[in-house]
Amino acid sequence: MTQEDLKELSKDNLQNIILKLQEFLSEDQKQKLQEIINFYTTQGMNKQVTSTEIGMSEKFVKEKMLQIQNWKNQIDEGDLYLEIEEYEEYGGYWDSDWITEYYDTQEIGDKIIDMIAFAQDCVNDKRYLEARNIYEWLWQMCVTTVNEYEEFGDPVDLEVLRENNLIDVDMKHLALLTLYTDYQALLPEERANDMYLYFSFSAFSKLHIEDIFHVGRENLKDTDQFWIDWINLLKGKNGDVEARLLKEAILYTRGVNGLYEIAKENASIHPSLYLSVMDEYEKKHAYEKVEEIGENALNDIDVNLKIRSTIALKAAFASSCLNHYDKMIYFCWEGYCSDSTIRNYLRLFGTKEMAERYGLRGKEVLNIREKSNFQNSYRNLELSRNVMSDYEYYSLIFYAGNFKKIKNMSRNPKGSLGWSGSFIHIGIRLILLYLYDGDYPSKAAAKIAEYVGFSDTKNLEDQMNFEMEIQKECREHKISEFWNYFQRWKKYFKIKEIEKKDYLSWAEQIVHKRAEAIVSGQHRNQYEEVAYLLAIVCEIKENMGYQNVKETVYGQYRKKFPRHSAFQREMKYYFNIK
Repeated sequence: MTQEDLKELSKDNLQNIILKLQEFLSEDQKQKLQEIINFYTTQGMNKQVTSTEIGMSEKFVKEKMLQIQNWKNQIDEGDLYLEIEEYEEYGGYWDSDWITEYYDTQEIGDKIIDMIAFAQDCVNDKRYLEARNIYEWLWQMCVTTVNEYEEFGDPVDLEVLRENNLIDVDMKHLALLTLYTDYQALLPEERANDMYLYFSFSAFSKLHIEDIFHVGRENLKDTDQFWIDWINLLKGKNGDVEARLLKEAILYTRGVNGLYEIAKENASIHPSLYLSVMDEYEKKHAYEKVEEIGENALNDIDVNLKIRSTIALKAAFASSCLNHYDKMIYFCWEGYCSDSTIRNYLRLFGTKEMAERYGLRGKEVLNIREKSNFQNSYRNLELSRNVMSDYEYYSLIFYAGNFKKIKNMSRNPKGSLGWSGSFIHIGIRLILLYLYDGDYPSKAAAKIAEYVGFSDTKNLEDQMNFEMEIQKECREHKISEFWNYFQRWKKYFKIKEIEKKDYLSWAEQIVHKRAEAIVSGQHRNQYEEVAYLLAIVCEIKENMGYQNVKETVYGQYRKKFPRHSAFQREMKYYFNIK
């Protein structure tokens, strides 16, 4: 439908078309349509309220720009500044925040609002050079701050002014106007590079570049060339924002097939594009394509990138939907290789075949551990590497069956305190949980499982077939996901009874020393910890054939610490004493 066709339609016809169109849109598309409607509604209101002079005279524009330049100079030179008051605010024990309050006695905020309003008038009047001059300065602006002692504080930018309510402005709309003006004012070969620089500001980080087509009064020209330049620029830029912008640009201009081609070309810089392609096909339930793309992605992407794991697990889900069992478990293995978490490892014990083919190979990944995380960045998560902390690494050593090494790593600190700085607080819990011989957890075992395990899966939509069976078991028996996997894993790592007793004896001594130190020192925040550690030691001993262990230990501690009522309450709970 052309613009001429639309002109022939009445208002009622247009409204009915839009309402009918919504029936065929996805939820994301409906949201996008609503944003466009809201924008044009708001724009109409703004034109009535803020657009003071459309067709402004040269004299007026010249005088206004001189006034604005004078304000800019005064702010840049510090002649106009904000007064600040800084103090420390305490919210609780050892908890405090440094507070800065701003006072705009020189009406800087009003001047900036005036600049913004005039810049929009310039856009509406197609005076793009003047508007760009204002917008460019606004985003680079640094306002001086001075405290009561005439000392300088941290300078303030446009975003801080908005955050502290010193100006009232729609930052998203301002950002879009800035990009639109940049596009209109610059030569075609300059547009992509200059517009990209603005995306270092947080106000731009979530913008969709195609939205600038709906901002100004004039249509943008040479868009085909711009998209080519924009895509070529982003292909060479690292970062999550860059990856998102690149994905959107390719989908907008070339569709999902084009995105797939770029993903293959750009896997080293933007591996997340592969994931985006898979998402697009998954929306259509095209699982064969998702599986195919996943296989290609695993070959193209560095095995030590965490995003490769996300891709592998998405491919595993697709294989599950297709009943391609061998491929599914292979993808699960690759998911663990690229993101070596406890969850990803224990998933390999979801079925007997998975455990025998891949689960027992878990230690292979530990032999090629990366120890440095210097390449990971908060703005470039798609290139985050599979780096394990020491605690994660030692925990995986345990799950690989090397209990002896975990025992050696779990050294009891002098005085049995200071566990938080040692692996012992995890190591001893893992060994006690292993020694516990119940199909279902006691209160103490459940508490330890919560401490060393992982949380239950919240998103149940992309669950593989075996995962859905495990979820069903968890609901029926009211056990956690981690507990279920732990029991499955445990079947493959048996030790002799004499070894169990040796580990128990070691753990029992440490737990009793810990309990003595904690309770006698009145470290009340650790009472619960030593209570459930004592309880599970007793439960393990009773499972081994010892009689009345719980009653005996409870009686001993009640007699030794009769006035420690808070500790007694924790003991009663975990020892099931009425």
